[in-house]
Amino acid sequence: MKNFLCIFFFVVLLFTGCSEYPEMDVDVLAYHVFSEGQLDLENDDDEYIDLLAKSFGMTPKSVRKIQKFIMSKKTEPNLRYGFESALHAKVVELLGEDANEKNDFVVNVLAPYLNALSKNSPYKSDLDRKIFEASVCSLYGKFFNEPRESNSLKSFIDDVYRYNNGGISNTDYLNRLNENLLKYNLFVDWNAQSNLNMLEVKEMILPPTPYKDKSVSILGLRRIMPGLLPSKLGYYTAGADRVVVLNDMVDFEANAKILEIEQNRFFSKYEDKRFVKFWRSIGLDMSVENASKVYNKLMKKDFLGKKKSFVTRALSMEVAIHEAKHLVDQIEHPELTLNLDAEFSAHITAAIFNPAPNVSLLSAIGRMEIFAMHHRLSVLNDATRKLWIMAQRSAYEESYSNDSLRQDLFRLYCDYRTIREQVPYGSLADFNRQIASKVAEHYGLADSVSIKILDCWNP
Repeated sequence: MKNFLCIFFFVVLLFTGCSEYPEMDVDVLAYHVFSEGQLDLENDDDEYIDLLAKSFGMTPKSVRKIQKFIMSKKTEPNLRYGFESALHAKVVELLGEDANEKNDFVVNVLAPYLNALSKNSPYKSDLDRKIFEASVCSLYGKFFNEPRESNSLKSFIDDVYRYNNGGISNTDYLNRLNENLLKYNLFVDWNAQSNLNMLEVKEMILPPTPYKDKSVSILGLRRIMPGLLPSKLGYYTAGADRVVVLNDMVDFEANAKILEIEQNRFFSKYEDKRFVKFWRSIGLDMSVENASKVYNKLMKKDFLGKKKSFVTRALSMEVAIHEAKHLVDQIEHPELTLNLDAEFSAHITAAIFNPAPNVSLLSAIGRMEIFAMHHRLSVLNDATRKLWIMAQRSAYEESYSNDSLRQDLFRLYCDYRTIREQVPYGSLADFNRQIASKVAEHYGLADSVSIKILDCWNP
């Protein structure tokens, strides 16, 4: 087998196993890992192996073992053949009358099969594929209580095939599949630009909650098998009445923030001199050294001396509120479709209601200044400048408290007018009462945010 170019994964994750789910069959795991990206199979360096282990959610020992196993196959067709043979054998076993191993089906058939399919690499072809696919859907119906005539897995598979053949994917099929899987504490994470992962619902951050004439819920998810997660902490899928927080990614982010604080002044957030030119263009006299100093001060203001559990909860709460605001904005203002406006709304709202508002402020600055540098719109320039002024005050003025910051963020939210429609956002009072306050209670952080939100016209 030829040598493969190493890709150093941006996403470095920690994996917590789940004992109720079995390990993947070695042939299934080998192809599953191999198909995720180009691996340097002959690189035995400890640092590289550790990187792969964290990225895939495996131990270094397991990585070395699977690396050697892949090499023993000598060619990719041999590796593929072992994968398909293992899938077929497991399906035959599970089709037996007495077989009732749902979790085995999930780990060793459903998840790896769908992941391969999402990469446009389906099981065999023609009649063999159709027979195997029918068997998989039959087992899905058996384990997840869906009749053959309304099998959500079959509909989703058909949708993936359409997309792979140049069509447009419809998220309704993914949402319907997840509606059924959620009854069993499972969730499929997939979009056309990422890998497919089968995740477990670790926590119900916000149970289905009525909002206007719709419903909002927030799920905390974690991996149950090796695989790469997308480089995001959470997301909202169009057409769904729920948003998700990726706990593995939040845990990684918490570790990264703690490491930044430990590095103290040696950590430099800003190094690209192009930022200086942009800052000057919007009326900010700031160097990359000063910007990094402000960043470090605000990180320490919220997280220095705090336990990792607080850092993780605060970051998770930020993601939960951010993504929930996306869903609420869709409910309240379906006509507002510009991503720039949506991200401003979500970032500012998350900072207002977060127990670590300075860190959330830094997230808002990071997103808005990139938007502003790219689009050169006055409303984005103005918002970015005001956010940086808040950051500087919070870093250097002792009298500028977290509540002072929240009040300034609230006023900025109220004064903002959407780029395309030139209209304000809705009140945060309902969002606070029905969403944010309940999320804070879930994380045990309700007493950490004292600001009282009324509405933008009666502050």
